Amino acid sequence: MAEENKRRRSGGGRVLVLLNLPKRGEAAFQANEAGAGTKTEEGDAALCSRTLWSRRQRCAEPSLDVLLATPGALCKALRKRMVTLEQLSCLVLDEADTLLDPTFVELVEEVLAHAPLTCRPQDLADPWDVKTQLVVVGATFPGGLSRLLSKFSDIGHFVRLISQSLHCLLPHIQQKFVRIKGRDKVSELLQLIKVRNPSSGALLVFCNKAPTVNWLSYILDNHKIKHLRLQGQMPAAMRAGIFSAFQKGEKDILVCTDLASRGLDTSRVELIVNYDFPDTLQDYLHRVGRVGRVGSQKPGSAISYVTHLWDVDLVRKIETAARRRTSLPGMKTSIDEPLPETDSTQTAKQQ
Repeated sequence: MAEENKRRRSGGGRVLVLLNLPKRGEAAFQANEAGAGTKTEEGDAALCSRTLWSRRQRCAEPSLDVLLATPGALCKALRKRMVTLEQLSCLVLDEADTLLDPTFVELVEEVLAHAPLTCRPQDLADPWDVKTQLVVVGATFPGGLSRLLSKFSDIGHFVRLISQSLHCLLPHIQQKFVRIKGRDKVSELLQLIKVRNPSSGALLVFCNKAPTVNWLSYILDNHKIKHLRLQGQMPAAMRAGIFSAFQKGEKDILVCTDLASRGLDTSRVELIVNYDFPDTLQDYLHRVGRVGRVGSQKPGSAISYVTHLWDVDLVRKIETAARRRTSLPGMKTSIDEPLPETDSTQTAKQQ
């Protein structure tokens, strides 16, 4: 109790970062990358990974300061009363556009209902009546976000912080589009890998589907090209281990789906290859954003194989935005649009 009172008087508090990663393996890996070795003023470890939920460690950290969790794992812990949000000072919703899709939205609502969210900035001033400040982070916000948050807080008191380069292509990243037939993509990729300088940094090869990742990996194996593959059908622990090996430089080529386009540190990557052109401009922006990041040694570049007519239409929009130095079209959503329907909302309508 004395420790909790000290925390309140000092202005400190507990922070929860809710991640959009669908499996705890990725959350644990990202947590370790982001906060390993971080300490609070009180000297307690400011990090919690997926092992928090094991019975053995259920009481291992009675006074955690920072908790990183996925929606599913956190809801299970809340239902079993393994963790409480009563003294939570800040709740961060990371990658809001995917966190509030039909897969997670009901779980996120359950988490928000457990936290004593503040409605006004003045509510945060009382150290004896702890209220939770809500922070929503994302390159794109889903439609209906305000309608969801208004169930738990006063949207009128939210402060919006917007980067001037939001939804804009970074000018220091060289982007190249190669018009090519589908049957020629493999040979083009193999030639690209062959002529690359071994010291030119890591390479990400994006595919739209997991079977394509597996098939392309077999092709690279046949040509004795060392690489790793990463896709969502793999077990969570395996995915975390694969990306960790890639970051450590054990292999310089990673064939992957969009699983690797968000939330993971790719500062050693210097080249992106869109083997399959992304389905949306949002996906393109996230993929290209894997290069030229803070900590990168070189600006980086992106090469996209353009095969279909609908790919050409997206390329024209990208080229126009890059030439005019404007944001990509269609990235903004109206806050009045409803969120995607879930099973519960469909059932309520029927009733």
